[in-house]
Amino acid sequence: MDEQAYRKKLWSQLIEAHANVMYTYETQQQAATRRLEEYSCISNTQILLAALSSCGFIAIAFGKSYLAAVTTAALSVVSLSLNLYSRGASLPQKATAHRTTADSLWNLRQDYISLLTDFDNLSIAEITKKRDSLQSQVHGQYKEAPRTNDRDYKAAKNKLKEEETQTFERGECDRLLPVALRGRF
Repeated sequence: MDEQAYRKKLWSQLIEAHANVMYTYETQQQAATRRLEEYSCISNTQILLAALSSCGFIAIAFGKSYLAAVTTAALSVVSLSLNLYSRGASLPQKATAHRTTADSLWNLRQDYISLLTDFDNLSIAEITKKRDSLQSQVHGQYKEAPRTNDRDYKAAKNKLKEEETQTFERGECDRLLPVALRGRF
């Protein structure tokens, strides 16, 4: 195989590896967000259940005993169940683990972009050496990463493909620079 054909294959491999890291990064972000939303929902529900249980106790005190007692007991059981679930689910800790993984993957994304930027000025040996190093680093991150699920992946796919959250329109990056740095190239 000639050098140009091999460089084309290397380029294609690097583009795909970058895309995989990009998807994993966004999936970890979505997983963290979902865990925090779930935690917030459970916390708010627990507060509501505690308030309703208190109202039931007051109703019992004023003579509406049977229905109020049954309702209060049912609300207490649901509240206890949520307390046990949220304690065991460790949702804030899981969200932190997802964010930590995403933060680590962000740097690897940037390294892939740098390699793609420098691609034409590097020898095949330099490209493959950097590629192998990046693959090893990505593998290390994936081994330590908390697991995500289909729902997290679908949310990430929507963010990347439909909302284009990790892309910029032509000229948008330049407009984010201070005026003195705009339009240099």
